[in-house]
Amino acid sequence: MLTGIPWEMLPRELGCGSGAPCWMCLRDWQIAGVWDGLHRELLTRLYQADWLDWGRACMDTLRLQQKGSEATGPSPRDRGRPDTKRHIITDRQGVPNTVLLTRAIIHDSRMLK
Repeated sequence: MLTGIPWEMLPRELGCGSGAPCWMCLRDWQIAGVWDGLHRELLTRLYQADWLDWGRACMDTLRLQQKGSEATGPSPRDRGRPDTKRHIITDRQGVPNTVLLTRAIIHDSRMLK
């Protein structure tokens, strides 16, 4: 099953240009902290509007096969192949508060702290 769209298949009619400049722009925004800043601003506004419900929270983890990331490490479940874990904490309504990437060998309980 294929989800999403490859960078090189972005429609030029939407003004995206080719995939490479779009990818570089998103990479540069990530490095500059644009996405983290937008996330913090969204959480601030949701908090001010009293839309966050921390009466309960949920933490979930997803293992990703990812190579070349500084968060990549040997997987304890898959013969030491390089994997990454994505940890996410949401409020009762599913609003993501925190998303962290770690090496696959890091236990989930350590990230909850």
